[in-house]
Amino acid sequence: MQDQATALDELDLQLVNALQIAPRAAWAQVGAVLGIDPVTAARRWARLERSGLAWISGYPPISPTQANAFVEIECEPGRGLTVARELATDPQAMTVDVTAGGRDVLVTVNTPSPEVLSGYLLDRMTRVEHLRQVRSHLVVRAYTEASRWRLRTLDHDQVARMRREADEGGDRAPGPLSDADWTIAVALAADGRTPVGTLAEAAATSTSTVRRRLARLIANQQLRLRCELARKLSGWPVYAWFFARVSPAHLEETARALARIPEVRAVTSTAGPYNLIIAVWLRSLIDVQELEIHMARRLPHLDIVDRSIVVRPVKLVGRLLDEHGYATGTVSLDTRRCP
Repeated sequence: MQDQATALDELDLQLVNALQIAPRAAWAQVGAVLGIDPVTAARRWARLERSGLAWISGYPPISPTQANAFVEIECEPGRGLTVARELATDPQAMTVDVTAGGRDVLVTVNTPSPEVLSGYLLDRMTRVEHLRQVRSHLVVRAYTEASRWRLRTLDHDQVARMRREADEGGDRAPGPLSDADWTIAVALAADGRTPVGTLAEAAATSTSTVRRRLARLIANQQLRLRCELARKLSGWPVYAWFFARVSPAHLEETARALARIPEVRAVTSTAGPYNLIIAVWLRSLIDVQELEIHMARRLPHLDIVDRSIVVRPVKLVGRLLDEHGYATGTVSLDTRRCP
């Protein structure tokens, strides 16, 4: 798969940027913004997706009782990749990274309820071999997450035109999720551009119902799609996590300031020894230290306690990755039942 392409040209990067803004935009709209015909836009995307270089996936649907966590795992020597690959088969293990630093494996766990989360942490984890220590940090709030991260290859006018295609409104008040909602969301997690007709067939309902449900889920932020790119081809090949503490009085302002830093992909407050966990993409390893210095100078209330560099991403929001970071397959993101 990796032999088919080793780099992306400027038009490829613009195409990915456009779909980051509006993942389900019509090819006619994408082509108009990029100055190419719709067939060329669709063909280029098909090549990127087929080669595992770029893809559109999604999160499990957000429920009113959502319960998520970061799980740090220390493994027996040489067993980090084995553990990561086993956990990557679990729907609840949304993202799995093998890291260098104070933990061997870092797992982002996503579940629809505290009961499913506790079952995953207290039951599923006990069946994984080669573990030495497991530390869990319950998610309190996500200030920004990676579906909002952009390549920034489009100009201001192109961004504005693509944003008009995206529906990011809504009251942000998640309601109850039906089985049809889950079916639609799980299908889109595997392929964010699944046609409405295919979604209707999977959900055993009409296309008009699917359109209506899909519009509501996206408008209310219960369903988030994201266009991803193999990190090594993005120009930001270094992936790092920072684990920080901030005094409660300054947590909100510090988290929001972090979310505005271009290199930052995710900022999440947690209940645990760290109350902020930050994910970043950087251009070089030395930038890890440079960014930490920059954050320390700009944000005096931020105390970065630890940091880890990802040496092997194994899974990214349900998408299995090879040693190059290219997509090789998917794991269902129906997180309602523990394995």
